[in-house]
Amino acid sequence: MSEDPALAPLVEAARLAGMRFQGLVPASPDGHNRVICYRWRGNGPAFERAELVVDQSEVIAAALAVLDEPPRKDRTVDVLVCTHGRRDRCCGSLGIALASEISADRLASQGVRVWRTSHTGGHRFAPTVIVLPEGTAWAFCDRDLLSRIVRRDGPIGEVLARYRGCAGMASPAVQALERAVLGKVGWSLFDMARHGEDLGDDGAVLFVDEPGGAQLVFEATVRAETTPMPDCGVRVELATKTERQWVVEGLRRR
Repeated sequence: MSEDPALAPLVEAARLAGMRFQGLVPASPDGHNRVICYRWRGNGPAFERAELVVDQSEVIAAALAVLDEPPRKDRTVDVLVCTHGRRDRCCGSLGIALASEISADRLASQGVRVWRTSHTGGHRFAPTVIVLPEGTAWAFCDRDLLSRIVRRDGPIGEVLARYRGCAGMASPAVQALERAVLGKVGWSLFDMARHGEDLGDDGAVLFVDEPGGAQLVFEATVRAETTPMPDCGVRVELATKTERQWVVEGLRRR
């Protein structure tokens, strides 16, 4: 999408604003389109959303205007399922199958909107989803996992292995640390304002504000390892590419 000349002003505006540009497959039966902007303010705990509903001819103008729209808070949950088949066939097959399945599920009656979206990254984890406003990314998603995420149901340890991190964190190292902290704190972490710092030399720290005003501080050694990155449907031992994988060691609370 970033190579489409018609979208050039929007691509540049998003770049200058430090935002990621995602395309959604329209899902409105009335022919209208939605332009949605999510912003992470300060420490969170979640993204704030601004949204405009427009005709197709107004999409680009609205997308530029929504950057200045005041955000609002409500209970709407947006689930973005990567279905970018031209980028990776696993996203195009597994992602589309998941999007179709959960779109017909009763999640839609619980204030959850399901969108097919352009490439989100990490296609070797397909199907991948982003859940907003929390801004959390999840791997190898299925209907059961998504239902548990939306409801925050069950022990967090049962789904932690498929958590890929929060987009509001400052760096991949801080994302990895936040994932480790989630395993200690549980689902309630997503309701707490938090931010982290990448300290370099393999270290990171995460500051978590509890509802009563106290602040929790976690730190750990975070280092990168090289791991095989197989293409869709290829056994890991046949992978010809590699990717960094973050390892958290020595998690401790100050």
